[in-house]
Amino acid sequence: MVILDVKRSEKKNEFLYETTVKSEIKNLLRDLCELHNLRLKVLRIAVTMKELASHGPIRPEETRGISDSLSNVSELDVNAYGQPTNPDEHGYRTGCPPPAEVADVLRRTAEEAEAAVSVDLVAQRRTLDKDTCQMHIDNMRGAVMIAYPAFHRLPAYDPTRMELEDREELDGVSDLQAVLDWTQTNLWWAGKELQMGSTLEQYIGRNEKTKIIAKLAPKSAGAPVREPRIDENTHKAMLAHYYKKQEEQKKLQADEDDSYLDAEWANPKALKDNLVGGGRPISWRPGGR
Repeated sequence: MVILDVKRSEKKNEFLYETTVKSEIKNLLRDLCELHNLRLKVLRIAVTMKELASHGPIRPEETRGISDSLSNVSELDVNAYGQPTNPDEHGYRTGCPPPAEVADVLRRTAEEAEAAVSVDLVAQRRTLDKDTCQMHIDNMRGAVMIAYPAFHRLPAYDPTRMELEDREELDGVSDLQAVLDWTQTNLWWAGKELQMGSTLEQYIGRNEKTKIIAKLAPKSAGAPVREPRIDENTHKAMLAHYYKKQEEQKKLQADEDDSYLDAEWANPKALKDNLVGGGRPISWRPGGR
């Protein structure tokens, strides 16, 4: 099986995908974009679930960011949902989380989902597929249903509920909202755009035991930046080595102590003295032997 190291411009959205050389580029591109979008959806739900477990549902739009002191001089009731037990310091959530046991279930399920689609899987050489993403979405849906059966007391405008009902509003600004439309996306490898109507075999050959770095880029963005010639770990090691050499050179330049010249090993005539007379002083006597 061919392993694709799929990347965007940012390293956070990287994952491994398994396919074959017989795959058509059109179908491959569609699958990669769908998997990319599903992965982002898992991460978005996980983030909102952890906030839900800590500070409860989100407030109505008109009361978000308003403090209790400000609500005393206005007609808005920031505590209409209930008396806060864990207030949100930013004033965006009600401060009424579910019971501790249920909150732990929400938090644990969200963390498991994040780990299942984490970028760390690339270093572990573990591939990702759509079934895994969908499984964790279903798990998170079940955890939310435990805390809020049939979404009872979970407002329709809460981000977690909107995500689970596929009503999320994506502005495309943050990394987790940068979804891709496969009809407006190109697949690149080795500086080449993989053309529709061809197969992967036409570009990388028939060897199934191949790993390549593929990049997803919007058609309006042009060719993505090429990969660096050396990997990140090697680059860090090189920088550390040259920094160490530079510091050693600075120390040598700053050290002007020449007392070592008085040492016996620094005597330039030491070799001659040892060879002539075995190192013993030579005495001269007229007529003597």
